[in-house]
Amino acid sequence: MTNLRLATRGSDLALWQAHRTQERLGPGAELVIIESRGDQDKSTELARFGSIGIFTVEVDRAVIAGDADVGVHSLKDMTTTLQDGVVLAGVLERGMIEDVLVAREPWTLDTLPRGARVGTGSQRRGAMLRAARPDLDIVPFRGNVPTRIAKVTGGEVDATVLARAGIVRLGLERHISDVLPVTRFLPAVGQGIVGLTCRTDDTETIQRLKRDARDPEAWASAQAERRFLALLKGGCNAPVGGHATVSGDTMSLTGRVLSLDGKESIEGHIEGSVHDAVSLAEKLADDIAGRGGARLVEEAREAGAA
Repeated sequence: MTNLRLATRGSDLALWQAHRTQERLGPGAELVIIESRGDQDKSTELARFGSIGIFTVEVDRAVIAGDADVGVHSLKDMTTTLQDGVVLAGVLERGMIEDVLVAREPWTLDTLPRGARVGTGSQRRGAMLRAARPDLDIVPFRGNVPTRIAKVTGGEVDATVLARAGIVRLGLERHISDVLPVTRFLPAVGQGIVGLTCRTDDTETIQRLKRDARDPEAWASAQAERRFLALLKGGCNAPVGGHATVSGDTMSLTGRVLSLDGKESIEGHIEGSVHDAVSLAEKLADDIAGRGGARLVEEAREAGAA
């Protein structure tokens, strides 16, 4: 069996994801470290990049160029429309999906002092923070997980919001001061899932990923959530959350769109057969878009481009 070359970013979390993929595909899989544009530019606000996939595009270019066979990504960082020449072919089992608060004191979201500075680079998290606590000072924030935690403990900000899965995977749970319930903080599309891309014409690798690295529940959830986001034309520059769960043959999908200031929120929920994951996502996206969600996404995109 051909040994696969796995393209990955070099951050601690990206390497964790790549090593987990190695475990699924066998010890012969080797890593190819790629520096993404997001790694090179650590100061520009994420929303300013638009929808180019700043943490994924160079990884997939290495796959397209033949320098690697598989791209390893945080699924939530992947654009819903991939570059020509690559396809999403595998996903690992989903980790924890919640967002968590990391604070310099043992505060919860509700006990943060009035006017506390909370850093985030996510429009979704920023909008949900403003909705929950309009008195907070939400400030732009960049860096990998350890860097952002260090900025909190060092007093640059009072708190930040991060994905629980990433913190747990890096063994940094001691820094969590509050787990934010999904009912208040709907996660990003794909949060907690590792996505695997390969060349569209590489049928051998597609079949191998499908066989060895495609968790059925995570795959169905990924298809539904990404279709929902794509139809709403969302991304890192739009405050959109979406989360699917699978129980037996039933899928439940919840979506939410917010205004950037958190004052407007449009949410919907749908259930049906897991085999209809994509059509469920389409129905939910149409419903939310028609009730004002499309307008909120467009307003957020215009604000990000301004």
